[in-house]
Amino acid sequence: MKRLPLWMIVVLAVLTVLMIWGGWHDRHEAGILPFVLGFVWLAITFASLGRIAAPEND
Repeated sequence: MKRLPLWMIVVLAVLTVLMIWGGWHDRHEAGILPFVLGFVWLAITFASLGRIAAPEND
């Protein structure tokens, strides 16, 4: 499986931070779902970062 480019991981990390911050800030209007989705995205971001460190096999 190919890894994601670094710019996509950076965008994903920024969206993760915004989702967690916005989900916590608006938890009374939007509910807890955006906050929880932020942590799901955080797990995906960490998994993508782990692929960056792994050697590429052709």
